[in-house]
Amino acid sequence: MQRINWIDWVKAWCMTVVVFCHLPQQEDAFYLQYLSSVILSSFFFVSGYLKKPINSQKESLKKYFYCLIIPYFIYNAIYYPYWIVKTYIEQGGLLSFSECLKPIIGTMLGQLDSSFSCQLNGVTWFLISIFIIHWMTDICNRQKHGKTRMIVISIAAMFLYGLNKYTHFAPYLTFHGLVRSIPFFFLGNLLRNTCYLNEISFKKDLWIGVSALVTSILLFYWHIHEDKFILHILLYFIVNTISVFAIIHLFRTLNRIKIILVTWISYGTMVIFGLHRILIGFIDYGLEKTLCISNVTYEWYEALFIAFSICILLYPVIILVKKHAPILVGKNCSNIESSESKKNT
Repeated sequence: MQRINWIDWVKAWCMTVVVFCHLPQQEDAFYLQYLSSVILSSFFFVSGYLKKPINSQKESLKKYFYCLIIPYFIYNAIYYPYWIVKTYIEQGGLLSFSECLKPIIGTMLGQLDSSFSCQLNGVTWFLISIFIIHWMTDICNRQKHGKTRMIVISIAAMFLYGLNKYTHFAPYLTFHGLVRSIPFFFLGNLLRNTCYLNEISFKKDLWIGVSALVTSILLFYWHIHEDKFILHILLYFIVNTISVFAIIHLFRTLNRIKIILVTWISYGTMVIFGLHRILIGFIDYGLEKTLCISNVTYEWYEALFIAFSICILLYPVIILVKKHAPILVGKNCSNIESSESKKNT
């Protein structure tokens, strides 16, 4: 499939901001609250926009199990030794067998925190959620009233998100991420079959992007106050939807600018998702020991610099993974080889 440059820009930006938001900063900072709330919605939107229909349920499950669930377990396996060392340092002693077993059980149960399990590489909830959404989308697309079903499921997901946030009936990272992300993936998939994003106009895209960004920021300031909870939840999805259009239109203005690093970050988002928390841990620990402080926190410009640096550090890893372990970017080895041979002919 030929790459779409503005989508590479969106994915690279979203991935960099995800790393940025995972760096320790002042938690009540408005910019951090806004970015943490909206950034993954654009990522799910473009994932839905790029999705192609698959004919059979068996083929769908097989493809996405290979591309998403197997990498999920691999990235958690890579993270496990880091978790052991990190927990050993924090506790100041060896872990019991049951403590070592908890993150393994948590991984098997999709990053579940409970009395008998705990999160390991928590950010990999994304892979399980997108696997489920791909499967649901394929089912809907094969049925007669598929679009209507997507809308109904999206409304149900919004309701479950609000209910879970209010009652905490499922204090479960993967479930929470799933129900808040479904509407944006479906929105992207539904817009794929329209002409809305086909024609690029610099002035139009810039005007829509700036207007939508300002609107979403203003509405978010209203949204963060939870005095009126139902309005708070409704505004969450309104703010995120507007922010999605802000981000995609702003980066469509950069469609003519092609930067190889942006393309590779976009291609290797799964690698960055899976490995960036380890690099953050090493950087934080190194600075804490060097500066003799207990908990390092960053100013926004320091966090932004570190986020860019982490993406650049993982650039050669992405190149190696493409060549030697394409499953870690969600690719089938045979598909890589066939695409490369087509380029050479």
